[in-house]
Amino acid sequence: MNALQLLRTTNGLEGLRLPVNSCKIFVALRDIVRLEGQRNYTFFVLKNGQKILISKTIGDYEDVLPPNFVRVNRGCIINAAYLDFSFNGCYRLKDGYEIPVSRRKVKKLEAIRQAA
Repeated sequence: MNALQLLRTTNGLEGLRLPVNSCKIFVALRDIVRLEGQRNYTFFVLKNGQKILISKTIGDYEDVLPPNFVRVNRGCIINAAYLDFSFNGCYRLKDGYEIPVSRRKVKKLEAIRQAA
């Protein structure tokens, strides 16, 4: 089993190599908007709207990703760079996607938003 790790290209771009079909593709961290967990699978949602299905759990990626990726509930990790605003306990990303945030993660997300 391959260990998950962040990779850096020669031009300094950080990202992950994701197994898709019979090959691996490089996805830059700056292009990842959110990760959505679906049982034993994870959808990577990119800023161009593309969804990539990976057969690993969302928890496998939680420890690998840098601190600007925040797990906001059981099934979603967001890239804080794409956080737009909040209302009534839900947060909206710049692509218009609304995410309910668990009570334990609200303070952490607010601190990140204030720092940005």
